[in-house]
Amino acid sequence: MKMKTSDIAKALSICVLAVLTVVFPKETADSTVNSINVCINSIIPSMFAFMVITTYIQDSGAYRFLFRPVMPLLKRIIRADERLLSIFLLSLIGGYPVGIKLLKEETAHNKYYSAIVNKCETASMFCYCISPSFALIMIGSGIFGNPAAGAIIYVSNILACLTMAGILSRVYDLKSLTASGTERKGSLTDAVNSASRALFTVCTVIVAFNIALACISALLRSFGIEMSPLLTGIFEISNLLKTDSPSVSLIPIVSGIASTGGLCVMLQCSAIAGSCFSLKSFFAARIPCAILSSLYSLLFLQFTDISVSASTINSQYIYDFSANKIIVLILTAMCIIIFYRSDKFFRKV
Repeated sequence: MKMKTSDIAKALSICVLAVLTVVFPKETADSTVNSINVCINSIIPSMFAFMVITTYIQDSGAYRFLFRPVMPLLKRIIRADERLLSIFLLSLIGGYPVGIKLLKEETAHNKYYSAIVNKCETASMFCYCISPSFALIMIGSGIFGNPAAGAIIYVSNILACLTMAGILSRVYDLKSLTASGTERKGSLTDAVNSASRALFTVCTVIVAFNIALACISALLRSFGIEMSPLLTGIFEISNLLKTDSPSVSLIPIVSGIASTGGLCVMLQCSAIAGSCFSLKSFFAARIPCAILSSLYSLLFLQFTDISVSASTINSQYIYDFSANKIIVLILTAMCIIIFYRSDKFFRKV
């Protein structure tokens, strides 16, 4: 059986990363512990309840009366089915993975209706936004020392998504999402199970990605190359918190990066979507969305006078961890398993 070039490249990458975990045991160990603690102390507490709620709202049809006041105006901007508009609104509130997760569930319930799957693939281009809490607290206060900077970035991200949705809904038909006989009644148990599976996937990708990034960064440092927080933030958005000297001029740049969510978050979405629908359009839309978000932020700054300062928020997770050979071997085996499973998740992208 002839292997594809992409499969060979993936296999070699996994082997190289596995070797790097042995070459840099301390970085591997620290990154693993840090990532797990971030998942336990931040990701799961902040996302689990909302994922359950959003899934239940969507599946039960509760969105019909919850979003009724804003639907008439939203339909004028975005020509789409109410279910898609509901997912769009929930993605603006819930943050990055929520929109993709809900679209994945729509395609899972309508997998035999290719037209619906195609509409969900198109909607993935704009149902993706930073959450208000992350924008205001982690970026606004955490990077710029001013929540107002986070508010500008959040509103700019929303406007970028709205612009993209308004254009795409006039190019593609995004109406009539629900197929005949597929209307369903959501249950709280199903919502909890769905949220649990999604969060497990998210945490697995976070651990795998951060281990890889830590090892690659350590390798570059051994050659005297130090990556800036803005550059590493493109890969993992939380690295933006390491910015030492923030300035107002950085707000449009950070806004663009926040619109993409960083490569790690995009891969989380890819893992959540699995093989239900292709995310090629999703990935392609990240660059124009980032440009739009940066431009909107730049426009706001022309009419807004805000000050920024070095943040007092502790952006580093510090743990005392002594790496030994046995632990490193165990972590290496975990990395190989995680990278292999993640590769299977991303194969359909």
